[in-house]
Amino acid sequence: MNPVVSRRRMLRNAVVGVSGVAGLAALAACGETQVVTVEKIVEKEVPVERVVEKEVPVERVVEKIVKEQVAVETVVEKVVTREVQVMVEAQPEQRTVKIEFATDHTSGPRGKAMSWGIERFEGLRPDIKIKFIPQNHIFYEKIAIEAAAGTLSEVNLLNGGTYQRHIEGESWLLINDLLDKLDDHDPDNYWFIPDSYSDNKDESYPYNRTMHGPQHGMPFQTVIGGMLYNIDALAAAGVDEPVEGWRYDDLLEAAKRVTDPDTGIYGINSDRGEQFYVFPAAFGYNDQAERPRGDDGAQVWGPALGDGPQGWKWIVDLIYEHGVSFTPEQRPDVAGEFGSPFAAGNQVFWIGGRVYSTGFAIPRIRDRFRWSLGPMVWGNVTDHANFVLNDQAHLVARSATTTGVEEQAVAWAHFLAGPEVQGRVGIDRGHMPCFKAVANDAAATAPPPEGMHHLFTYPASPYVRHDQWYVPGGNFLELRAEWRPVLDKALVGEADAVQSMLDAAEKVNRMLARWQEQLDKGDVSR
Repeated sequence: MNPVVSRRRMLRNAVVGVSGVAGLAALAACGETQVVTVEKIVEKEVPVERVVEKEVPVERVVEKIVKEQVAVETVVEKVVTREVQVMVEAQPEQRTVKIEFATDHTSGPRGKAMSWGIERFEGLRPDIKIKFIPQNHIFYEKIAIEAAAGTLSEVNLLNGGTYQRHIEGESWLLINDLLDKLDDHDPDNYWFIPDSYSDNKDESYPYNRTMHGPQHGMPFQTVIGGMLYNIDALAAAGVDEPVEGWRYDDLLEAAKRVTDPDTGIYGINSDRGEQFYVFPAAFGYNDQAERPRGDDGAQVWGPALGDGPQGWKWIVDLIYEHGVSFTPEQRPDVAGEFGSPFAAGNQVFWIGGRVYSTGFAIPRIRDRFRWSLGPMVWGNVTDHANFVLNDQAHLVARSATTTGVEEQAVAWAHFLAGPEVQGRVGIDRGHMPCFKAVANDAAATAPPPEGMHHLFTYPASPYVRHDQWYVPGGNFLELRAEWRPVLDKALVGEADAVQSMLDAAEKVNRMLARWQEQLDKGDVSR
């Protein structure tokens, strides 16, 4: 027998611990820690070639070099390594959970940002899967049925009125303690609106703008009113672009100069959008708080106090007195295929909420004309502009307790309100970011449209009222249903503007007084 082969077999038989590796893995899978001592003996065969060169003299002065190889000698080296104290830590089993998430952000710039957010979150948290539940933007009945049945999705995009309506049934999960566990949670980072996802029962103005109180969700879709304008249309008419300090009457004069009935160009819009147009105009005439108290102790409707109705008259007169705006019936023709009269290029100024969702107009306008956000006009009796701020928040339902995903649901709602998703919102521009620092992101202020920096100055104003306000004993949505149809009569020319607001205030104040009385008697608890 070859002595080298014999030695090799003997050494191989001396190797120990081969099956120990498999046993170690089995113990680790059971969550145990194993200490193993392994001694390995390894043979190496190192072939060495020795080369001999010979010089063979040949006649006629020819010298030939011949290289010949000799036998290869094999040298066997033995290397012994010792490994001791190998510690294997058992890894806890990771559980993947599913969260149902109901939202109407399913398409357009809002859908883009939401899709991006879901993909990003699932990449960061592979232990959480988001089950996307699309819902119609008119979700009040759906939510009411699910809240009664206890089948709400764990996270829901809702407005403040719907949130308040279902507090009594304990539909929402209190998340303050869970938020406190998050290292990156800072209440000062967000534009805050009380009683939209936190139960503050706030009636004050100015209100406390730092997040506080019993909290059932996180902000997400901030909305606010402001001004857009068509730069090219103003230049063609020789009208200066708006500057800080323009009042409503300055805007009216500019609208008159750009209006051209022959070509179907209108100076400005007249809309019912009370959050972003009617209320700021009313406050520009009376500078009142949105939720003052009457003599009987109940809230009264602030926009209708004093000269507030003159603000609504100013809007209605744009149609019937000055001819710089179109009627509601004319709007579809003025908008044409572009979705809005402004995007069509047939309206030069636009006061209202579209400033916070310019992403919808960008693909419609394309490069047909230059456009911009501008400074909001001042009231006719105030040296400042007035703003109304709103939000659709993500509410965490108590169903998250039943399904055992409280922490994961809060993490998801918190992520949606944070810098990554809100930064993406600033790019797609389906709504205004709720995270304040996005204002410093160059991508969030880059054109089109121009003047995007104005958007982030609007909520920073000290003259901001918030919508979806707390109503003692009642619900904001019911109040809104009282004033809207009454104001509409003036907008279509069927009622006097001032009288329509006074009539609306009478209905609203009657309901507020009845709710306050029920609250005082203990018939209702809020």
